[in-house]
This record gives sequence, structure tokens and C-alpha cells, in this order.
Amino acid sequence: MSSPNYSEILVQLSTNLQNTLNTFGPSSPQYQAVLQTLRDCIREMERQTVSTDPEMLNFAMQLLNIH
Repeated sequence: MSSPNYSEILVQLSTNLQNTLNTFGPSSPQYQAVLQTLRDCIREMERQTVSTDPEMLNFAMQLLNIH
């Protein structure tokens, strides 16, 4: 089984986060769901520290700062 492509996932989450923020606002269930998905993705990346690119993890953490 291959590991997920976190770069692609983070780009998609970034786009979704920005779209839900602009469309529904930061307190909406849609935005909160995407934000939670991002947090879950970061946790998974941290669990797989051996194969995680530090720049990718930094990018993911910067996305959380948008909130």
C-alpha cells in the first residue's frame, strides 16, 4: 500500500479552506469540517515523521494560521 500524497492533499485542503471561508464564513459547519480535516491530516503526517517532508508540514501548519 502506498502512502498518501500529502502535497496534493494539502493543496486541495488549502483550496477548500479558502473557498469555504469565503462562501460560508469561519463559524460555518462547512469551514469547521475542512479545518478539522486539515488538523487530522497534520496529525497523520506527524505520525509518519520518517517520510514527511518538513517543508510540507510547515505549509500545513501555516494553513492553520489562516484560521
